[in-house]
Amino acid sequence: MPHALIVEDDPNSLSGLSAILTADGFSVDTATTLAEARSALTRFIPDVVLIDLNLPDGSGLDLLPSLPSQPPDGALPVIVMTGNATVESAIEGLRHGVWDYLLKPVNIPRLRSLLARIPRPYELTEEVQALRATLRELGHFGDMVGRSPAMQHVYDLIEHTAPTEAAVLICGEPGTSKKIAARTIHQLSRRRKGPLVTFDCSAQRDTSGSSQRSMESVLFGHERNAFAGAENREPGLLEQAGGGTLFLDQIDSLPAAQQEALLRALDSQTFMRVGGSNRIMTDFRLIAASRTPMREAVASGAMREDLFQRLSASSILLPPLRERDDDIALIAETLVDELNRENHIAGITSGSPKRISPAFIRECFATEWPGNVRELRERVRRAYHASGETIETLRVDVGGRGLNGSSVQVTVGTALADVEDMLIRATLEAVGGTRHRAATLLGISPKTLYNKLQRMKLESS
Repeated sequence: MPHALIVEDDPNSLSGLSAILTADGFSVDTATTLAEARSALTRFIPDVVLIDLNLPDGSGLDLLPSLPSQPPDGALPVIVMTGNATVESAIEGLRHGVWDYLLKPVNIPRLRSLLARIPRPYELTEEVQALRATLRELGHFGDMVGRSPAMQHVYDLIEHTAPTEAAVLICGEPGTSKKIAARTIHQLSRRRKGPLVTFDCSAQRDTSGSSQRSMESVLFGHERNAFAGAENREPGLLEQAGGGTLFLDQIDSLPAAQQEALLRALDSQTFMRVGGSNRIMTDFRLIAASRTPMREAVASGAMREDLFQRLSASSILLPPLRERDDDIALIAETLVDELNRENHIAGITSGSPKRISPAFIRECFATEWPGNVRELRERVRRAYHASGETIETLRVDVGGRGLNGSSVQVTVGTALADVEDMLIRATLEAVGGTRHRAATLLGISPKTLYNKLQRMKLESS
């Protein structure tokens, strides 16, 4: 049975919280002062601590240095309760490892949602931690790949941050796998059984009035008849991410009005749908990402200073590929292994798995990767589908014919459908008629290519 310590000087609140936690399967110890709490911590290690921010003998945050570290997550979940939270106190608490804040009077459904994510003792095994450490040494951490010192530092930050409820800011150049990092944080968090909802804020850059309304609806949802065309109530991203994680990519592209509204929702733990009159409790964790250095985004006015301060309490900078040493070879080898498995499952190949030649690895190291991991993966994928049993070069060659040198001449004014047909025929010719390879090079599925070929056949008959 998991054990909880509640530190609260108000008798009614203490009694009510004790009853809730007991009903949810926790054994409970209580304290009314920091001194009593410190004494209790010498007798047992709780699985969660609920503590009032204002106590007779000091701030609840003063207890944090006295809390023990608890494996495998390395931090004891601490929920701070307060009736007057400020951005400053929230940032201070998050930097000290506070798991989450609850505003008084405590919202019971939200509290129970948090308690449901407290790991039970049988879930916290040394074997899981040992396995995770072994995978890190091999260069695999969640969905992330890399064993360089730069990536080991990133893994340390993720391990420290993932078990908390803190909002996270991920920064890095384009193609450095920010979305994969967000997914890894979610998978290692106590919200991993909930949804991971992703949204690219740059998808709606228009700052016209209609777009502003649309973005507000995307984030917070809207009521029926809230505006022209709103025929039904629609949940927004915050509701869709309930019980899980919301990942907002390129958050500096979010209009200033919506940045302010998002910050209000984080601070008050409530929001209101467009056209609504009732406030709705939030239950999501925010992970935001940007390819622009945040200080530059703040200086240019693209990012609000107050939202940046809130997010920067927990921030992770992903290194570019040029700073990751031997990770280039590891990523290429891992991708080839994945493609071999996919082809085997699909029954595309019956021979030996494809392998990488030393010359291929040397070429990868000699290549500049301005597009970082995304560019590396795309070029390795193309080389894989254009090669025989051994992948010799990043330059896509099939049967001695270089695709990089092939071209299709198009006269201005040619119908788009005709251009598409010309490109399909040229690509099929270059790969010797292999439809799967042609589809990969064209960036479409084999089924889509088949349908296009059937259309071309009918039109030419």
